[in-house]
Amino acid sequence: MKPFLHVISTGNQSLERWLDITANVHSYVDFIHIREKLWDEKKMDAAILGLLNAEVPPHKIILNNRPELIASYGLGGVHFPENVPIHKTVEDKWLTGCSIHSKESAVKKEMDGADYLFFGHVFETNSKQNTLPRGLKSLQQVVSSVKCPVIAIGGITSERVKDCVSHGAKGIAVMSGIYGAAQPIEKAKAYQKALKEEALHE
Repeated sequence: MKPFLHVISTGNQSLERWLDITANVHSYVDFIHIREKLWDEKKMDAAILGLLNAEVPPHKIILNNRPELIASYGLGGVHFPENVPIHKTVEDKWLTGCSIHSKESAVKKEMDGADYLFFGHVFETNSKQNTLPRGLKSLQQVVSSVKCPVIAIGGITSERVKDCVSHGAKGIAVMSGIYGAAQPIEKAKAYQKALKEEALHE
């Protein structure tokens, strides 16, 4: 199976600019995370409707820490920060993900019901300049500690996809690598190409 490409909003763009980029790249990504802590419900509704009107499949859309909106729009999933308890019932049919930064947290969140985990930051990244990257060895240790898919995040370029997948990641998550790029579509294509190449080597 091809590793997944998750793209995450950065909080650095206007709603209009973000929608424009996302509408153009959605064909080349597997999941789109709306991670906008400062957006109120009205703006969040506008973002979701904007994606749906751009014919983005609902199952691709994942909201950060807003489970109440998932069922309303029939979206793909919800993603929780590490410090927020996972809210999930047996009736919930959507994906539930969580960010983690250690092997111990990975084990706990999987037990709490996480369907997948984001682990990072794996490499140096501008958004985490004062924190050392956790590295590929730690990624591999987390992968070995759980059964659910682990997605690598943090400083990942298309050239680093191979290293992440070879250390057990079932996909990558990208923020500025696509949303901050001069040519977002070409960057998304490059990430997807690298992931498809790794799938052929499995």
